[in-house]
Amino acid sequence: MKKNIHYHLEAIKDTFDQLSKGNFLIYFLPGAIITLFFVFFNVLLQFIFGSPESVTENTGWFATAFTKIGSVVDFILTQIYIFFILTLLSPFNTILSEKLDTKLTGQKFNFSFARLINDFLRMIFIVILVVIMEFFILGIWWFFCWIFNIDDTIIYKIITFLIGAFFFGFSFYDHSLERYEVNVFGSIGFAFSNILMLTITGTLFKLLYYFPYFWEVSYIGIIIAPVITTMISTIVYLRFKNKYPQTNN
Repeated sequence: MKKNIHYHLEAIKDTFDQLSKGNFLIYFLPGAIITLFFVFFNVLLQFIFGSPESVTENTGWFATAFTKIGSVVDFILTQIYIFFILTLLSPFNTILSEKLDTKLTGQKFNFSFARLINDFLRMIFIVILVVIMEFFILGIWWFFCWIFNIDDTIIYKIITFLIGAFFFGFSFYDHSLERYEVNVFGSIGFAFSNILMLTITGTLFKLLYYFPYFWEVSYIGIIIAPVITTMISTIVYLRFKNKYPQTNN
């Protein structure tokens, strides 16, 4: 546990050291652009359908129904937006992980669009696999909590949070695992052999994801969380594999 915490503390330090020097800041741009478009459509949606806060007891049924339709559309757009940020932008995070690896270790990797597409398809497969495994484990946990009537306790909330954190961590380490030609089953083996390491990384992601709040998703958090977590997971993986020296480059 001590070593895993040390890896992460050093990775956080190295990540912000790189960002403070202006390195890799461009990788925040794709998420920021998508966010600007989303905010524009969200404002337009509220202008057309009205805000849910505007509904009162005196609001007519037609206006109320129209506003509720807007809320449904807003929810769908929000889910699409989060999907774009976390999944469809994964090729940018794959490139970021590779570029950071090269900067820290000096190792070169052959780039091609065919490989980029292959990495993207692998990421989609990994995401689907991770979601299936996460829901399976959560299902068992929820059933256990229901049986023993602990589904509204602090223990339930902590364990549920940590399960989600582990699987988020898994998806971010896959950028490095793929680059070093670890197959899907090898990636699963790596994940379940290093549960604590992945859970710590995933916890950092979730904390960043909700920044500056902790109770709802924020635009800032969704933009910064994937980039920073990709950098942290890359550095932790390199240190874990003894590919990156303890001294800063």
